[in-house]
Formats: sequence, structure tokens, C-alpha cells
Amino acid sequence: MQLLKGKSLIAVCGGLTLLYTAFACVMAGGYLAGLPYVMKPTAHFAFALFFMAFTASSFHTLVPGRYSRWAIRNRRYIGLSFAAVHFIHLFLVLSNITLTDESRPLTLLVGGGLAYLFIVLMAATSNNWSVQKMGAKNWRRLHRTGSWYIWLIFIYGAPSVLDGNYMRVWITLFCFIALGLRIAAYCKKKTAKT
Repeated sequence: MQLLKGKSLIAVCGGLTLLYTAFACVMAGGYLAGLPYVMKPTAHFAFALFFMAFTASSFHTLVPGRYSRWAIRNRRYIGLSFAAVHFIHLFLVLSNITLTDESRPLTLLVGGGLAYLFIVLMAATSNNWSVQKMGAKNWRRLHRTGSWYIWLIFIYGAPSVLDGNYMRVWITLFCFIALGLRIAAYCKKKTAKT
């Protein structure tokens, strides 16, 4: 299906997120009333896209098949879709902080702000021109560091599970699944070289 390939994937993911947000706000009776209904789902959708991009090469190494080939071919666009959806999420969170009495701890704002800086840098350099200008080694260093930092930010939410926020359980679980996949793929590549 052409809609789930290349640049159109970004439009589909961003469009569906905006459509869901608009629908939820209308159903809630307005933008402010809808904010509590859209912030978590947009973060969860963004995480699902992050997981797909973060584990694409691991899946391809461990279980090459139709999904892994699609994910490898579209990893750049999956990552850009993650960035688009996560920036919609950021807009919603900032709206919630500025237009309501909600607040966030400073540590979360600083840590999250750094994650968004990485997302901006990674999205801006997700093209062949940037790889050429930066050099493949520096480009990989930026994307690897950024990806792992974003992974840590998602893990940072793990303590909320202990506070009774069970909707985050799946994100925590999938963060550790991603870690396991990456370690297993690394080990498989290492043993293949020896």
C-alpha cells in the first residue's frame, strides 16, 4: 500500500494524529476539555513509531521477513513520523501547561526538552545530504546517541507504573523488549563475524 511507504507515511501518521485530536476535542466539548483525552494517546502513538524505528535493523537481523524489509526501507520515514506525532504531542502538553493549572516537574521539562532537541536534530539530518555533509560516522553518532537518549526518556516513565499508572506498563515493557532485541541482534552480528 503506497500510503504506508516513504513520505506519505509521515502525512498519514501526522494526519491521523491531528484527526484524532480534533475529534476528541469536539467530543469533549472544546480544546481545553479535550486535552486530557489526547495527550497520552499521542505520546503512546509516538512511542509505537519510535519502537518501530529503533528496532527495525534488529528485527531485520534476527527475523528477516516482510515486516523487517518494510521497516528497513522506511526507517527514515518511520522516524520522521515519530517526530511529527511527538511534536503534536509537545504542542498539546505545552497548551496544557500554559492554558490550564497543570504543571510539570523541572527535571521532566529539562529532560524532555533535551529529548526534543535530539528529535529536531535527528529529523533535520534524516536525509542523504546531511549524511554526506556530516560524514557517516558523525551522523551515526548523533542518531545513535539521540535514539538511546529518547529510549531513556521513555524508560523514565517506568516509576509511574509503581504509582498506579498502568497505562504506561506497555511502554516500559516494550522499552525492555527493544533493549533485548538490540542486544540479541548485536550478539548475532558479533558471532557471525567470528
